[in-house]
Amino acid sequence: MFERFTRNAIQAIVLAQDECRSSGQALVGIEQLLVGLLALGEGLAFEVLSSRNITLAAVRALLNGSVSGDSAAIGGEVPLAAPAEQVLVQASLEAAELFNESTGTEHILLSLLREDVVLRLFEKLAVSAEELKSEVWQSLLTSRLSACNEQEERSLIYGQIGRLYYFLGRREDAVDAYKTALNLPGGQVYGQYLNQCLGVEA
Repeated sequence: MFERFTRNAIQAIVLAQDECRSSGQALVGIEQLLVGLLALGEGLAFEVLSSRNITLAAVRALLNGSVSGDSAAIGGEVPLAAPAEQVLVQASLEAAELFNESTGTEHILLSLLREDVVLRLFEKLAVSAEELKSEVWQSLLTSRLSACNEQEERSLIYGQIGRLYYFLGRREDAVDAYKTALNLPGGQVYGQYLNQCLGVEA
């Protein structure tokens, strides 16, 4: 399952297990995965969370006494609870959807942002989950674009940027991104997006 996970992603999971040991949790839950991303202290997920003033201390304070899972004095290996395992499976799917070869901390964060328990936590911190998600996407796509030399791949990335802007309600930016994609090799399909989604003639 973890063959394509980055070093940072695996370390975040290890830190989530450490969190369980210190808090007496018998299983790694969804909440501990979030703690692991923050405890890591580096990586794109940590950078995005920190940019919104989401700190390890703040999350721990909110989770104190409300962490799901079985409580027990434990040692040794701490297995993943089924919901946490599903989050990591979804993280791999997030990476695949963004055409990333490896699953990083950012993909774990994107997966966590699908979970109600995490959404409720961010609401308490007055943080927009949608803004977090868009920031991760923008960082990933911008990074890919700067490293990409193949014109067809660039059209795909611009198309993804257009989709991101469309869902964010930034219509003019979406039109610009789709038009850029359309003018690159392999980008003809984005003419349909312009016509059907945005009502703009290609």
